Amino acid sequence: MARIGLIGHGYLGAYVYEQIQTRPKLGLDIAFVYNRSPARLADLASEHVLTDLADFAARAPDLVVELAHPDITRQHGTAFLGTTDYMPLSLTCLADAELERTLLATAQQNDTRLYVPHGAVIGLDALSEGRDLWDEVTITMKKPPGSIDFSDSPDYSQEDIKSETVLYNGPTRAVCTHYPRNVNSHAATALAGIGFDRTRSILVADPDLDVSLIELSARGGGVEIDIRRANPMQGVSGVMTLLSSLASICRVKAPGAGLHIC
Repeated sequence: MARIGLIGHGYLGAYVYEQIQTRPKLGLDIAFVYNRSPARLADLASEHVLTDLADFAARAPDLVVELAHPDITRQHGTAFLGTTDYMPLSLTCLADAELERTLLATAQQNDTRLYVPHGAVIGLDALSEGRDLWDEVTITMKKPPGSIDFSDSPDYSQEDIKSETVLYNGPTRAVCTHYPRNVNSHAATALAGIGFDRTRSILVADPDLDVSLIELSARGGGVEIDIRRANPMQGVSGVMTLLSSLASICRVKAPGAGLHIC
């Protein structure tokens, strides 16, 4: 069984942990669970709890999965990739070009892998396959204000939003800095396609919405892609993110026989 180290035990982390624990057919095992607030782990089996993230390698994980905050990758990403494969869900940290280069170099030097989960983005495989074709790629996200973290926003607070408001319209790199907990799907789109500087991001807050809407479009070489997806929200994450996060882990590490969509 592939041993999975989980960082973060909130909405996403608790779901992935529960699924691995209760579905042995997934072919996955828990190497460790780490959470910044240890109290969240009080009900977990003691052998799964990791109290100091610096000790992760002693648990011999085959894959470390970050489901917590971009700072985890900034502080520990190179250590993870120096030993094992790593899948950060908080992809906005990779808008830091120097960090991205450092992580990729570490992976190359140690023959490890940095995985980009597709998250809430449908069609990421087609975007990656056609990256040399695209003249333009645009991702538009619309969310209710209560599902947006405005902590790093330079221009808006939740209280400012009385009607549909465009919070950002421009290159993806900057929106990852202004709304790092909300636009991981934008970062995944940029990484899979034409990069953070050429991908266009539009983020909209709409008080009349009760779901997250994502529209992805790509144009180039006579090819056109247009995809729209609506996703119920739980905090800053969508319900589909639960399913897609587990699916990404299974695709890269689960050994099960049978049909696999690649």
